Amino acid sequence: MGSPEHSVIEVHELRTCASYDLPTAAVADEKYLAYHHLSSEEAQRRLVAAADEVLATHKVEVRNGATVAIVKQSTILTAIAAAGLIAFFITAMVQSSPYQWRATGALVEAGFLLVLLVWNIWLQIREARLTTMEMSMRIQSIVEPLRKYGLSRKQDLKIPTSIATVSLCRVVRDQTVLTLPFNLIVLDDIVQLAYGDTAPCKVRYVNSHFDTAPAAEGSDQYVLEKGQIFRPTLFSAAPADPTILRRAALNEGQFHFRALETPLKDTLSKALGFKRPETVVLRQFAVLADWYFTRLMWGILAISLLINAFRFGIRNTSDSRKLQQGVEYLIVMQIYVILPLLPLVLPTLFMIIRSYGNAQILSLFDALQTSKTEFEDQEDIDEFDMAPPPTKDLVLDWGLVWKRFLDQFVHVDVSFLARTTGLVASLASTTVICAIDREGTISLPTPSVEQLFFFDTDGDSVVLDVAGDTAGHAVKFEDRDWQEHLASLKPLGLNLLLNTDCGARQGRNRLEHHRKSNGHQHHGRVRPSRQACLCQLGREIGFSADAMRLFALQKTIHCFAPYHWNVTKVPDYHFEIPSFLSQIFQETSSQTFQLFSEGTVELILESCSDFWNGKNLDTIDEAALKKITDFCQNALINDAQVVAYAYRPIENTKKSAPFLLSRPGTARPESIYIESPAPGSIPGSFPVINISPSLSASNLFPDDPQPHQQQQQQQQPLSPPPPPSSASSTGSASPSDGKKKQPRKKFLNNVDRVRQPAAVDEKQLVSELVKGQTFLSMASLAYQPKANVADFIEDLGVGGIRFVYFSSAPERESKAYAERLGLEIDWNSCILLSSANGDTPGYLEEHDMKAKLPRGVDKIRDHLRDVDDVPLHVSLFAECEPASINEMVRIFQEQGEVVCCIGSSLNEMNVECFSLADVAIAIDPLSALKSRNHPPTGPLSPLSLGAAFASSPCAFSLHSDTSIYSLSQIIRDARTISDSGRQSIAFYLGCQTSLPFIMIIASCLLLPPVFSGYQLLWLMWVILPPLALSFLFSPYDPNVMTRMPAKNSDHLKDKWRFVMYFLARFIGPIVITVAVFAVALAEFTDETQLTTTQIFGGFGNSSWMNLTNREQWALLYAQNCALFVWVVLMVAISASFLHRTESLRKRPPYHNRVWVITSIGCIALQAIFMTVSLAPQGVYSLSVLRWWAYVIALAAAPAVILAVQEVIKVHDRREWEKFQKRSKLEFNTKLGMHSPL
Repeated sequence: MGSPEHSVIEVHELRTCASYDLPTAAVADEKYLAYHHLSSEEAQRRLVAAADEVLATHKVEVRNGATVAIVKQSTILTAIAAAGLIAFFITAMVQSSPYQWRATGALVEAGFLLVLLVWNIWLQIREARLTTMEMSMRIQSIVEPLRKYGLSRKQDLKIPTSIATVSLCRVVRDQTVLTLPFNLIVLDDIVQLAYGDTAPCKVRYVNSHFDTAPAAEGSDQYVLEKGQIFRPTLFSAAPADPTILRRAALNEGQFHFRALETPLKDTLSKALGFKRPETVVLRQFAVLADWYFTRLMWGILAISLLINAFRFGIRNTSDSRKLQQGVEYLIVMQIYVILPLLPLVLPTLFMIIRSYGNAQILSLFDALQTSKTEFEDQEDIDEFDMAPPPTKDLVLDWGLVWKRFLDQFVHVDVSFLARTTGLVASLASTTVICAIDREGTISLPTPSVEQLFFFDTDGDSVVLDVAGDTAGHAVKFEDRDWQEHLASLKPLGLNLLLNTDCGARQGRNRLEHHRKSNGHQHHGRVRPSRQACLCQLGREIGFSADAMRLFALQKTIHCFAPYHWNVTKVPDYHFEIPSFLSQIFQETSSQTFQLFSEGTVELILESCSDFWNGKNLDTIDEAALKKITDFCQNALINDAQVVAYAYRPIENTKKSAPFLLSRPGTARPESIYIESPAPGSIPGSFPVINISPSLSASNLFPDDPQPHQQQQQQQQPLSPPPPPSSASSTGSASPSDGKKKQPRKKFLNNVDRVRQPAAVDEKQLVSELVKGQTFLSMASLAYQPKANVADFIEDLGVGGIRFVYFSSAPERESKAYAERLGLEIDWNSCILLSSANGDTPGYLEEHDMKAKLPRGVDKIRDHLRDVDDVPLHVSLFAECEPASINEMVRIFQEQGEVVCCIGSSLNEMNVECFSLADVAIAIDPLSALKSRNHPPTGPLSPLSLGAAFASSPCAFSLHSDTSIYSLSQIIRDARTISDSGRQSIAFYLGCQTSLPFIMIIASCLLLPPVFSGYQLLWLMWVILPPLALSFLFSPYDPNVMTRMPAKNSDHLKDKWRFVMYFLARFIGPIVITVAVFAVALAEFTDETQLTTTQIFGGFGNSSWMNLTNREQWALLYAQNCALFVWVVLMVAISASFLHRTESLRKRPPYHNRVWVITSIGCIALQAIFMTVSLAPQGVYSLSVLRWWAYVIALAAAPAVILAVQEVIKVHDRREWEKFQKRSKLEFNTKLGMHSPL
């Protein structure tokens, strides 16, 4: 590779660094930090080259490992059959006298067989090639628009995000910082990371201004692996450069790393490197093919050969005539017997069924994405019965369905991975739906407020519950007496509305769930709760837009403490950098300045000495701290995140007013970044308070309170300033009303000191401004499931699909969220996938310990083998990493589960799991991705491109606002199509299997062939396929989503039962067809003085090669009569095959209009075929047949046979219901060997 094309970026000191008291010269030396970085053009070239490299490697691997089994038993037999028919034609041309017409038919039949053989070989090679190359073709379809149009520099997200399921990072290109998905980073990119960010790939800290190519050379110092969280301990593990921390503070908490790899290579390798399990349908067909196309076919061939060899041996003819019939008896007769059993039509039939199912599912999917109607429950369901999931009543555009059907043949549509996923079969057979993440997929992208904590006038803590409607996005207090605490809530309401930038201050009322755009998380990792906008709660408290217009934002302060001693003790799930965001407002009416803050509890408490109780200020003593801590502990255990709120008026503003006001000419208020310089707390504040969930309340306070006491002694108590005026709210009470019970002490700062002799430096002033605040309240926020998710999970259980959630959180937090989903959280409900030698304590509940549940994914297989199958019945797995999730998916599949994975389309860690699952469905976590499936016409959106790469192994993607019930409706239609397709194949196989038995029974009765070869091909290619395919248009079964699906193991265990069903269903048509043939042959050969009994062995007694013209016509007439009757009987049987278990009374066949038209059409086609075969030169009339023959064959026989079909369905229904009961019992039972009951 040539020398990289780098540019140089200059990072300027644009903001104040108040935490470092550095000499001016030192700051000047660090003012320009130069890093060589890539241009956008070079980065795009490297990205395309990386994708091309992976695709080229994959093509070589596929080419070297691809083997298509063209030479099969059926292929060999087909070629031999064609050769045998040609041999018969040649023999007949030489020896027959008069010429036997059927010899010409044999030549035509041989030609058809050769054409079908070539067609099937080509189709097999094509499908095998497309299956192996489908994933690479899909990735190629993503790369080509990138190669053609390039990558847009326009940023998709106006609001930066800290959502865990969105893998984004900041990259320096073209002297600009861009926000890009992980998989769009390339080798040598400069990546900006703040403490707490996740490394997008293997990166190394850039510790030199002129670090030009560290990816090729350099030490391994300060290296982060892909997926590793960037903690401050990275620099403490080795002697740190003293300038590292100074540079980070100068750049507002940003550290620069150079990418040591191109993560897209890993993404595409994972997408291409795994093979999904075969679908249930394919494995069932493999078992059927082993029995049908090998054992049955060879068995029937052997029986037929023995019978016809015996017939050939006992014929009482001369030796010369006997030899003339040898080819026909010993070769042709066997060819006609096995001809219906050869898989000449099934490959094409399978492909048509699959393509139609895919086209219908995709059309339905698009209709569900665009439809604005609501999902509705069925009206005729009793309230005590199991109700299927609600659906939308949609009418599909059949033109679109037909277009997508053809696209799979002509244009080879790879947008939904029909071949590698087995889309319809996998969806229909799904037994487990695994949610591998939550934010933006099964939950709202940001947490919602659940509780508010504050103090009342007596100093007691008050907790109010807040309810949010995920559909209407309304926020309401659940406590009816909440307005009694209005005096305590007003400062919080004002804080919530002022500390946001969603337009609330301008009167905009946003009802949807939205985030703040303050960019606070760019300086260090903060929990998503800090980005959730609670403006609706502020309005609920009573503030209006008019009140907001009285305040003008002047300054924004971002305060971070990355070296806080508590940071090193927090696990990854709870990790964040202690911080708070303060905003300084000027009240236009009084020209006073007020500071509002929100942030982590630790830092807010360190900045506060008092709390607001609704009337006045009280000192935060140890009792108040314990109440605060208890609330935080309870919130953390319940998987909630806590945000603290504070306030202070800025007094003595004469000297600070020039600094507090925004600088003239600035478009936006100035932002200031300050940082705690060393482990510990903000100078002059409370000792650090640890609220880690692993510690009890007694461990939260240091034993030595002297620093606190000494500082209180040094400060002068002044009258407490009131919280912000609430006159602008809907209430009238002022928070400063009421008498003081006693003098209050607060932590003062230099800004508040009236007798300050000298002006305060601006850097020092910022640090002093954030001290001495008043604690207002705390809010606990938690992730809430999206609308209908909990009901969706419950409905899945009714349909035999287990919902499994893989949580990265510890056990208690996972159970808390699982309870919101409606999952069970009692005994045997949660398994930890982390190793037993990890940092977590393991199972916390006593019943889980007694149950001896496995700990760690490496113990699951041993537990399943030696103990019980509880891990297969659990819906919650905690402490999960991507590797353990992938392994658990493999375990599910090994146990016969069909796994459907759902996850974020922008989560880079999901790619491997998407590739492993039987079928994967991506969910877009952001609304900005809604248009990503549209054909590109210009530079590509980075967000859409990253999502396309990450979700490349997925069948399709759901929009962020699409109801999860769309998935259940897609599964419903997939089950309907799969059941109809299975019945279609069963009907076709049953019909074609009856034909060899007809031929064998005729041979046993010493009759000539009932059907000729071309007649068999006519039935197999013209009559039966349309009749079988019409099954696909059956209306959906309303109970299909209340049935248990079969697992992907132990297929066709009761195959002998189905053999008996076949015999019972088709023995009638077989006997009747042979009888009609014999009677018709006897009637039409009356002139030859052969009685009915003499037909058996007497027809063509001298030699079949010497049949007279009238004998040949008699045989042709009899064959056509048998052919027509057989078609009528098969049409009658097909009415019963439309549904496997339901009777004709419950499921009338006329509901399937396509079947009705096709049935009439098949009978009409057979009548035309018969007319064309007999009418031109026929020497007989059908009127010679007796009237009772018509009545029996065309009326009585179909009625009796149809009644037999219904009786057999009754027995099959009983067995099916037994299977359903056993499956439901197994599905709903999770009692293990060591269960407490």
